[in-house]
Amino acid sequence: MRTAWQKYLTLNVPRYTSYPSALQFTNDVGGDEHARSLRAIGEDEPVSLYVHIPFCRQLCYYCGCNMRVENSDQRIRSYVDDLIDEIAIIGGTLSGRSALSHIHFGGGTPNILSGADVRRLLTAVEAVFGTLDTVPIAMEVDPRLSNADQITDLVELGVKRFSIGVQDLDAKVQKAINRIQPPSMVRSCVQDLRQAGVSDISLDVLYGLPHQTLCTFRRTIDEVVKLAPDRVSLFGYAHMPSKLPHQRLIPEEMMPARSLRHVLAEDAALRLESAGYERIGFDHFARPGTAIAEAAHGQRLNRNFQGFTEDQAGIVIGVGASAISSVHGLIVQNDKNLPAYRDKIARGQLPVAKGVVASARDQDIGEWLKRLLCDMRGSMDAYLDAIDGSGAEQSQVMERLLPLVADDIVAIEGDDIVIHPDARPLARVVAATFDPYALGQSRFASPAV
Repeated sequence: MRTAWQKYLTLNVPRYTSYPSALQFTNDVGGDEHARSLRAIGEDEPVSLYVHIPFCRQLCYYCGCNMRVENSDQRIRSYVDDLIDEIAIIGGTLSGRSALSHIHFGGGTPNILSGADVRRLLTAVEAVFGTLDTVPIAMEVDPRLSNADQITDLVELGVKRFSIGVQDLDAKVQKAINRIQPPSMVRSCVQDLRQAGVSDISLDVLYGLPHQTLCTFRRTIDEVVKLAPDRVSLFGYAHMPSKLPHQRLIPEEMMPARSLRHVLAEDAALRLESAGYERIGFDHFARPGTAIAEAAHGQRLNRNFQGFTEDQAGIVIGVGASAISSVHGLIVQNDKNLPAYRDKIARGQLPVAKGVVASARDQDIGEWLKRLLCDMRGSMDAYLDAIDGSGAEQSQVMERLLPLVADDIVAIEGDDIVIHPDARPLARVVAATFDPYALGQSRFASPAV
């Protein structure tokens, strides 16, 4: 990384998977607002459905997701009952108007579910949205729980895209994060998927984990390339032990320096690109010709709570504890606490805990920021129209932008702001420069790189 860019590595910025970000959520927004937003969805308006499964068989020390260790199959089935009830509540509000464009099972560990429970969930979704025959269904899987029979069942149920949590393949790193899965286990999972006819496999890799070195992480990336996935997600581990107590199980002295974090990310990106993968946004990689690569080429790339996606739906409905929905400017999050979530479901209520109502200005700015992060460029005139702000606010934005121009992180090409190809890891820093909520702040929400 260029020396002039290194000072930006200490900035913390939102992930911008929604706008306004979760930093703006309040408890003043609840289920009534969500119900009104659902009723406003238009006839045949595309909707993406996210299903959160918060259970895992074992605690990974690095985890930042809403999860709990669960070994009772009965409690898992009971949670599926709650999901089915929540889907029915949503269905009664939608009254059959929307059109489902995508389903994503996330977690936690979605493949902790039995095939019968996945079938029950998809049957409930069909009852609300109609046939799923042409709807892409994606699922995150833990290779420690997968086997050929499970994968065959999931494919027969309609799951066509799978994301495997690899994280790191070095034994010392795996021991430090309490996630033991030898390369042979991941390899077997990929082979089972291919044999089942799956043609869209994504591998998730984390940099910034304890004990990672350039040498060990290169071995992980090289092994990932050998597995020939269709997509790779390269995420930075966010070490926040003050907020996530279980991360204290990772001693601070094991953690790589921030400067090494970026070296790991930059080197991994170069190795993936050298292997023929195209960089999508700032943390995804895909083989040419894949749906997400084609969307990027056509400036149709989208960004939602699952990251960069080819799914074009502007509406996301999340079901399950902690799931987030975004509907026509309303962003809401369900209760994270399972008893509170279940209590609201039992009372026939949408289980919303908090959220934010985006103004028309917020929505315009959010769409501009999304296009900036997806396309790595944005029109200044369009941005100024979006903020419709005072001269002082515009001056403040320009004051923050000029150092980025001077450091060659961005360039001005006519009316456009263009992010330098090598500066993609700092794309969220650029976005924060144009974020009115971030103006006047020096630190934000999560590590920039």
